[in-house]
Amino acid sequence: MTTHPRPAIVAIVLVAAALVSSCGGGPVGVVASNRVLKESVVALRYQAQLDEREKAMAADLRLLSGQLGAEDLEARRQSYLRDLSELKRSLEEKLNEQVRAVVAEVARERRLRVVLVKEAATAGGIDVTDDVIARLK
Repeated sequence: MTTHPRPAIVAIVLVAAALVSSCGGGPVGVVASNRVLKESVVALRYQAQLDEREKAMAADLRLLSGQLGAEDLEARRQSYLRDLSELKRSLEEKLNEQVRAVVAEVARERRLRVVLVKEAATAGGIDVTDDVIARLK
């Protein structure tokens, strides 16, 4: 399994999923998705889950390498990669839902018209990243 890149939760699907609050003419907010991924407790917990699962699978494959033939070992490795990919997809989906909910909550409280991904925004805005990270526990 070491031949594949380490699994990581890499995307927060906020991209122009502009979260509109009820107040029509408010200011624009931005959130730094990279910081949310690197600093939020939830994202770090999910990444740790992925890392643990990958380590357990790699250890299992090492143990089985002396017991299974090459073809069976490769089949087991492929099965583990599929399982890991599914876990990653599931955790990304959960994280995205949680981030969207928190961003919408912050937008309502701060009366923001819209919140965009900071990395994709061409103009400035009110940075709500710290608020989002603080609430993702």
